[in-house]
Amino acid sequence: MRLTHILRETVSQVQKLIKDDLKILKVDKYVLNVRAGSGGLGLSRYDGVGGDGGSVFFIAKPTLAFPDIKKRLKNRLKICADHGEASTKTSLIGQHAKSQYFDVPVGIEVVNKNNNTLIARCSKPFHRYLIARGGEGGCAKTGYKGVKGEHFDIEVHLKLRPNLGLLGFPNAGKSTLLQALVPQKSIKIADYAFTTIHPQIAFWKNKTDEMGDEKSDEPSFTLSIADLPGIIEGASMNRGRGYTFLKHLEHADVIAMVVDCQGFQLKNELDCPFRSPLESIALLNREVELYDQKLARKPVICVLNKIDKLNDEEKKKIDKLSVSLLSDEWVSSVPKNMRPTTIMSFENVVQLSAKSGKIERFEEILTSMRSRLHAIRDVREHCREERTAVKRNI
Repeated sequence: MRLTHILRETVSQVQKLIKDDLKILKVDKYVLNVRAGSGGLGLSRYDGVGGDGGSVFFIAKPTLAFPDIKKRLKNRLKICADHGEASTKTSLIGQHAKSQYFDVPVGIEVVNKNNNTLIARCSKPFHRYLIARGGEGGCAKTGYKGVKGEHFDIEVHLKLRPNLGLLGFPNAGKSTLLQALVPQKSIKIADYAFTTIHPQIAFWKNKTDEMGDEKSDEPSFTLSIADLPGIIEGASMNRGRGYTFLKHLEHADVIAMVVDCQGFQLKNELDCPFRSPLESIALLNREVELYDQKLARKPVICVLNKIDKLNDEEKKKIDKLSVSLLSDEWVSSVPKNMRPTTIMSFENVVQLSAKSGKIERFEEILTSMRSRLHAIRDVREHCREERTAVKRNI
């Protein structure tokens, strides 16, 4: 019961963050200008001290959606705090300015655009996060001049936190698989690359949940699944649509790598090499590790799609590939110039035809994920408690 509650709570959070009936994430980043207040002038003749400038804080609120940020700023995308008051003969200590508090959704990340450093990861509900510090009021130490408050542009990133994230080259069948898993969702599917141009979310329910069978031994639960735009070879060098969409896999519990059993070629042209299924897997692995090595160490399911289009000889090769992927030995069969350094470990390999709807084996794996997610969350909670204990000791 506890895990079921956690899964449903996660689904609810994703729904609130996106706040879109189609569950398509059209905007996942805003650039805001933040300006903390400057300190007020001191009064050297009387050793008067100016008031401190106001700081800018973000408060994480679980009820807010990402689009609410722009609405609440009335499209100005600028947050300013007041300046501290100057010291006067009648008031030698200038009044401190009030800080500016701005509510944001839980789960966003704030990055300083100027130096690309992380300022805050707003993960704790109702916690205050300092974004820009106000300047100190003028005093003897500052020559009675007020210190300027921090002023810079920030990027506010939304990173999805799906239970399962779909990764693959364009036209591998990710959207088709999502449609097969969640038939009631309207998903754009076409036989050309980059059909999916925005991340989209769907919610898969196990059979028990769909049928409402109270007598079943298998408890009902729901998984959130994120379908991302396809990445291509060289995405780390900004080819295609780049690889910025991989940020939505950072908090995914499990990654499903969807691979076309027939291989991949972006365009039928001489400068676009054909990649076999094994080469496709290696290149996807390498693009992921170039983005973040931690991402390459996540639990991965390899989905070998379009199995219905293979002849008997080709199916034998895919069967052999399926076996080799269950160990790290698969990488030795890849050309050296394509080999990743951080090798993904495939805990499950499944062959299917998403277009024909023959995905029973994959659904079985999703159902078995229930116990795995329980273990993953327990480990995360244990690590979080250990980090908290270390900080307290320090």
